[in-house]
Amino acid sequence: MNREEIKAFTLRVTEANSCDLIVILYDIVLCDIRNAKKAYENKDLKEFTARVHDATRFMNELISSLNYEGGLARDLLSLYSYCNKRLASAVAGSNPEALDIVTDVITKLRDSFKTLAENDTAGPLMRNAQSVYAGLTYGKGCLNETYVDAKDYNRGFRA
Repeated sequence: MNREEIKAFTLRVTEANSCDLIVILYDIVLCDIRNAKKAYENKDLKEFTARVHDATRFMNELISSLNYEGGLARDLLSLYSYCNKRLASAVAGSNPEALDIVTDVITKLRDSFKTLAENDTAGPLMRNAQSVYAGLTYGKGCLNETYVDAKDYNRGFRA
């Protein structure tokens, strides 16, 4: 991911509830797959492999976040495992077509979780995070974001 994508995902995380965090993980996987495909088109196999490994790392994060108390976790685990196998086959065979299957599965899951997130009335998980305001300052050809520090410097999760 490039610096701008990282900043965008970071901002989304600070404002996310639990369902939104899953959507963000799906978006990161899809972003890594897009970047892997671009690298393959540019004949950069080292970058292709690195981006697929990044996608695999976030798939593993999705696996580790499963709550096995419900029945849905087992189904998601099998889908995530299947996606990991497809990602591994993409690297082993330098085959970007295997990424299309993962993209289809993750996109469908992402859309479902996005609907859940829109109906989730819980507030953001991070409390006391910095507020970000876009458009307060701008330069020629660029838009800058400014943040305002909270009164106390204990940002993030609070117990």
